[in-house]
Amino acid sequence: MKPKLKWGLALGGGGARGIAHVGVLKALEKANLLPDVITGTSIGALVGGAYACNPDAATLEKRFYEVLAPDSTENRPLKMIARLNWQSREESTILSRLRRSFQKEIFVGMVAFRSGVLSEEELRSCVAAFLPDVDLAETRIPFAPLTVDLLSGRPHLLEKGPIVEAVMASCAIPGFMPPVCIEDAVLMDGGLAELIPAEAARTCGADTVIGVDVGIDLCDACELSDGIDAINRATEIMSHHLGNPGRKACNLLLKPLADHVAWTDFRGYKKLIQLGEAAAEAAMDDISRLVRKKSGGKRKMFNFFSKKKPRAATHG
Repeated sequence: MKPKLKWGLALGGGGARGIAHVGVLKALEKANLLPDVITGTSIGALVGGAYACNPDAATLEKRFYEVLAPDSTENRPLKMIARLNWQSREESTILSRLRRSFQKEIFVGMVAFRSGVLSEEELRSCVAAFLPDVDLAETRIPFAPLTVDLLSGRPHLLEKGPIVEAVMASCAIPGFMPPVCIEDAVLMDGGLAELIPAEAARTCGADTVIGVDVGIDLCDACELSDGIDAINRATEIMSHHLGNPGRKACNLLLKPLADHVAWTDFRGYKKLIQLGEAAAEAAMDDISRLVRKKSGGKRKMFNFFSKKKPRAATHG
């Protein structure tokens, strides 16, 4: 008997833009299409991990509504990051330029004397608001978040250990969140290596991979008034190109967002979920044909991931 072909869902990084992943999961669930494995980078790890623990898109959507509501106290760390957002597309005036300059000075001052804008406990509270205290090996759908080890410089795929610590590591954006130490690795945002973790899904056993790209469109206009603007734009360019291998490795790629959404802007969470759902529904015929096929060749896989099995999580 031929082994059953598996399909994986690779949820990409993109900060607030990744809330669109919830809508994609809603559409897939409506069509009775649950992935055999989920991988995620950054916000994709948060959404994917929460869904892997409890495959109920309505419950996940409700939780995002609760946490991100304007009067919620659970999103205080996210509001702190949003206040330091100097990437606003507002009209350039003397007042707006002064505001951005002030925000940059605060940011530089904070990261010069601590490991990130958020503390480890603030990062933990953000992640734990969506995830139960379970081991990665205990999720209902196999799930593995992608991180990067700052010491070795290599992608690091986590398949065992506490899910909260693993997702914290995948979400740890340099400068904004502190790195997470697991065993002998110092881990941060998986988007530093691969924005869309398609090959990670194949490493976890998927023969077919559907990816969701919520990265920033490089066609957006940007303001380059100082060195921080230049560094930020360079980071956007690197992130975009780091997404290319993942895009090419997917059998089908969804890109729900056409307009610019700042990665720190969580206010439009309802609209982002709607856009993710609409994108998946528009591609549902292709998705269904792809994941329900009875046979097909395996794509060649390049396994470049470090797959250490952490004993326990410590933090630095």
